[in-house]
Amino acid sequence: MMKKATKFFSGALAALMAFSALTACDFGGGDSEVNMDIDLNQKIDLNVLMPSSGRDISAVNADPNALRIEELTGYDVQYYQLPGSDASTSLRNDLTARAPYHAMKLTSAQFADQIAEEMLLPLDEVLDKFGPEIKRVISDGSWDVVTVDGKIYGIPEKASSDNIENPIIFNKFILNELNLSVPMTKEELKTVLQTIKTQKGITPLTFDKNQTLIYPISAAFGIYSEWQEYTIDGQTEVRFYMDAPGYTDYVDYMHDLFSSGLIKQDVQDKDASKALQEFGSGQAAALATSLWSVGSVVNIMEENALISEQDTLAPDGVPNALSYLRSLENADGEEKVYRTSGYTYIMAIPFYMAENAGYVIDWINSKLTDTDEAHNFRESVIGEEGVHWTYTARDGYQPLMENFDEMNTADYYLTGSNEEVYTEYWKARIRKTPEMYRAWDELMTDADEVGVYNVADALPPITEYSKNRSYIEQYAQRQFYLMMRDGTGSFSELLAHFKANGGTTATNAINNWYLNK
Repeated sequence: MMKKATKFFSGALAALMAFSALTACDFGGGDSEVNMDIDLNQKIDLNVLMPSSGRDISAVNADPNALRIEELTGYDVQYYQLPGSDASTSLRNDLTARAPYHAMKLTSAQFADQIAEEMLLPLDEVLDKFGPEIKRVISDGSWDVVTVDGKIYGIPEKASSDNIENPIIFNKFILNELNLSVPMTKEELKTVLQTIKTQKGITPLTFDKNQTLIYPISAAFGIYSEWQEYTIDGQTEVRFYMDAPGYTDYVDYMHDLFSSGLIKQDVQDKDASKALQEFGSGQAAALATSLWSVGSVVNIMEENALISEQDTLAPDGVPNALSYLRSLENADGEEKVYRTSGYTYIMAIPFYMAENAGYVIDWINSKLTDTDEAHNFRESVIGEEGVHWTYTARDGYQPLMENFDEMNTADYYLTGSNEEVYTEYWKARIRKTPEMYRAWDELMTDADEVGVYNVADALPPITEYSKNRSYIEQYAQRQFYLMMRDGTGSFSELLAHFKANGGTTATNAINNWYLNK
């Protein structure tokens, strides 16, 4: 039975910032000297900085998942969180003021920024002594992401699964009505979309303004991810998609679809919720989106009486309401598609809090432990057997619907992941929405053969890339929508601007890492 915990929040943040005015030596010892002789039987309370949750901090601390972790690890934790906007600026200010966070859950970009500012503690020594399970369950490739100049500066939180998760969803009722199949080539896709427009009088395809690579379509032109390896004139190099050999062909194709009225004309101004509503209400027959939107799609279609719950069932694995296109064939007749990977967050310790780093690593080590004697990680992410889930060798971990919603926020409290077991546990979470699980299962067919990774998903902190990333991504997004509307006549000038304003610098830095890796 989980212990009941009472936390006092009034004045907590004020107290934190008052402490931050103190010098590092007031927290015990030198600026970056780890105390290797701590007594783990006398655990300290931990202050942990988290990303914005969208909830009040009192709810974050009182969450049953937070309390479950305290029960499992024996550590009382006071969570703080960054604001939803200007989070990196807030983080920089906190660390400059030496706010007493024992640990911080950072994005990859924030981690890279703080490496550049030399604010983070090297963890090799403390991991060797206090983190045996952490070192065992995190792969060598994951450690590479947080290693700079031969030293480990963070604990990576690898994605739960390397997913294929960016399909085009089709309304299967419309396909069936018009005797159409999910297209396999770019020619077939245009024919399907044109038939829908002519026969149904609705716009065939919609998506939102944040999508510039519609991955199932860009794959037809050999572009599978944002940063990808290409062989050009016999030389292997990594390029950003805007500089890829097939990029103008891809944009020309999208321009043709757009000019033909086969794509919603206002996509460049549309947010994700509007695109979902268009598809879910029957205003569009296909939607380029994320796998994680499938549950919302089903709900909206049900609200609009386009489908019933029965329609989302899949006897013998045959979809009844939705069909999924993960990739058109490329020029060689092969199917290749982006497969996500990477590291959502990284746990790090400010250098000036080195004195108590052993407790932080011990806490995380306990959280990631998953053995016959202590299934701490399993309980942290999917709860208790018989309460939140059941297990059989044939079906794996199945959620108990009446209680599993209690685990909805569990992933927020991850601090690193147990890479040996996380995928199997995570499946219980996705099985909570049957249509989403069926979509995931279909998209993941032969994933090892068809999946292509984004090189940048596995980058360690590289300053030349980090400082240019935001600009070049936003620039490429803006230019895509302009060219989709107007064509690629000015592409050479746009590409030259990209290269001169961070593109070449970032590309060279990534290639220097990748080709010498």
